[in-house]
Amino acid sequence: MEQRKNSSIRMFLFLCTIPLIILFGCQHEKDVGVQPVKKHNHSLGKEAIPHSFISNEIMTPIPIENGQFNTIYGWLNNETIIYMTNVGLGSNVYTYNVFTGDSSLIFESEVPISSVVPSPSGNYILIHSAPSTYEGIISIINPKGEQLMSERISAYEFAFEWNPYDENLMLISAFAENWDFSMFQMNIKEKKFDEIHNKEPFVNWIGKDEIIYLNWDQKDVSLFAPLVKKSINEQNEKMLLEDVYYAKAAKDLIMTITVNSSASDEAVYTFLSKDLQELSSFTVPHLTRYSDWLVPYFDFDAENQLFTLQPLLSTEADLYRDGFQLWSFDAVKGEKEMVMENLKNEPLNCSPDGKYCLYGFNFEKLIDIQSKKVLPLIKDF
Repeated sequence: MEQRKNSSIRMFLFLCTIPLIILFGCQHEKDVGVQPVKKHNHSLGKEAIPHSFISNEIMTPIPIENGQFNTIYGWLNNETIIYMTNVGLGSNVYTYNVFTGDSSLIFESEVPISSVVPSPSGNYILIHSAPSTYEGIISIINPKGEQLMSERISAYEFAFEWNPYDENLMLISAFAENWDFSMFQMNIKEKKFDEIHNKEPFVNWIGKDEIIYLNWDQKDVSLFAPLVKKSINEQNEKMLLEDVYYAKAAKDLIMTITVNSSASDEAVYTFLSKDLQELSSFTVPHLTRYSDWLVPYFDFDAENQLFTLQPLLSTEADLYRDGFQLWSFDAVKGEKEMVMENLKNEPLNCSPDGKYCLYGFNFEKLIDIQSKKVLPLIKDF
C-alpha cells in the first residue's frame, strides 16, 4: 500500500514537471542567438548603456528609409555623421550614429539642398538650400534640428568658412555667375548678417578676428602668391610668406605647400604655428596638370593630425595609374606613418579623434584607420 502510494506521488510530480520542462525548453530555444548584452540593452533602452560597452563595430549599411541617398556631409562628433536624401523635389537631412545605427531626421526642405556644413565642434549645422539657380537660403540649426538663423542671398555659388575660435561666426562668399563675389559675416549669437570687404573670396581664420589668404595678382599669371593676414574688419594687410602655392589653416596651425627648391618634382608641406614658428615639414612627389599641380585630398582631425593621400612618384596627373597611399602626419611631433596603400585620390573627412575617415566623392565609404579597412556605408552605391 505504501509502495503504491509512493508510486502515485512520483507519477504526480513527473506529470507536474513536464509542463515546466516544456516551458523552459521553449524559452531556451527562443533565446538562441541572442547575446546577453543585447537583451539587457533592449530591456533598459539604448540610452542606458554606452555603445562602447555593447560593441565597437560600425553599423553598415545606413538604412535609407525615405527618399534616395544623395551624400554624406561629415561628422558631428566621434560617433555621428550627417547625410542627406532626395525626397521628391526637396531634401531631408539626417544624423546617423555609426555604432548604434540610430538615425534621426533633423531638417526637411521642400527645395533641393546644395550643401550641409557642420561647425568644427558640431554645435551648429549650416544648410544651404537652393530655391532657384541664382538664390540660396542659408539656415543655421543645432543638432536637434532647431533653426537658429536664416538668410536669403542672391548668388550662383557659395563658399563657407566656420570660425574655429568662435563658432558663432561664419564667413560666406557669394559668387555671381561671372565669379564676381560678395563676402558676408554671419554672427549667430547676435543674429547679425553683415557684408564685409576682402580681396580674395577663399580665406581661413587664424583667430577670432583675423584671416589669412593667398593674395593673387590678377594681372600676373603665376603659380605662387604671398600669404597675407588681416583683421576681418580692417584693411591692414600684412605679408607672412612669399611664393606659396597652397595654404590651409586649422585651429592654431597653418599648413603651406610650396615647391622643393632643390627638387622641382617634389612638393613641400610645411606646418607653422599661428605666430609663424615652423613646427615640421615633409616632401611628396608632385603630379602635374595642364597649368598647375594636383593637391591630393587631405583632412585634419581635432588634434591637428593630418591625413593625406599621396602618389608614389612624380608624373603627369592624367597619366598616373599607380594608386595613392594614405599617410597620417603629426604636425607637432613631425611623425609620419603610412596607413593604407592602393587607394584612389578621393575626398577625405576624418572624425575628430582621427579613428575613422569618410572617403569618396559622396563620402559613401568609411576608412577604419586602426584596422586599415574600407567599409561601404551605403548599399549598392
